[in-house]
Amino acid sequence: MKETYIVDTESHSFLISPLFASYGIKHMFTLRDGGVSQGMYSSFNFATGSGEIPDEWENVVNNHAIAAAHLGMTAEDICRTYQTHSSNVVTVWQSDRGVGLLKPPFESGVDGLVTKEKNVLLTVRAADCVPILLYDLKNEICAAVHSGWRGTVAAIVAKAVKQMMDLGSNHEDIIAAIGPSIGQCCYEVGEELFRAFMDEGAHFGSCFEERNGKLYLDLKMANALILHRCGIGDERISTSDECTACNMERFFSHRVMGVDRGTMAAFIAVR
Repeated sequence: MKETYIVDTESHSFLISPLFASYGIKHMFTLRDGGVSQGMYSSFNFATGSGEIPDEWENVVNNHAIAAAHLGMTAEDICRTYQTHSSNVVTVWQSDRGVGLLKPPFESGVDGLVTKEKNVLLTVRAADCVPILLYDLKNEICAAVHSGWRGTVAAIVAKAVKQMMDLGSNHEDIIAAIGPSIGQCCYEVGEELFRAFMDEGAHFGSCFEERNGKLYLDLKMANALILHRCGIGDERISTSDECTACNMERFFSHRVMGVDRGTMAAFIAVR
């Protein structure tokens, strides 16, 4: 179900899913404002960037600390990935607190994190790609996933669900929050990408729309369909109705801004 995510009334620097909020789940999807970064990274930026002028790592760490504090946690609790648009999902533990931020990153690219341990704050980053948070309400297991088109084709969110189930989850206990990302309104794609999705299943056809001879993809819908096939019903999936490319006052967008821009983040922890 698509819905308007709630702006945090105290800081106005992040969004929360109404579905997740109703269960008291510690989570957030950050907005552009609310941090300490300057210039093109202003201000709530969570990566040094890939442009010619990087953000200062100290700013990135401080922004993570600000986000963690909103959830009653610290930068030392954060587990952060080095994202490579892979379909790699890792289950993490207390010993992984600080990885990727205050400790060295994982040895290879990781785009999904799962944990059942308290005081471990999972985070992924996005600037048009789809951030997805998962929570098992019965067994207290959570996950954070970064899913661009490559991750979506590879069904990374299904792999995260599988790892949650390996830890004891049942699909009927899992809820999902699909955060702000580029919408079908703005995400023009080519025939090759269309073919990549259709090769994975005809059900993805409903995620494409043709307008004026051009194809547009709904990445949020594609990930929701994958979750449906994992046994997670639509009533247990909360999907943000906002497009990151449409509103650059609130969001960073790679499609619109290129590499010279900041990156947003999503966070989740076990209650």
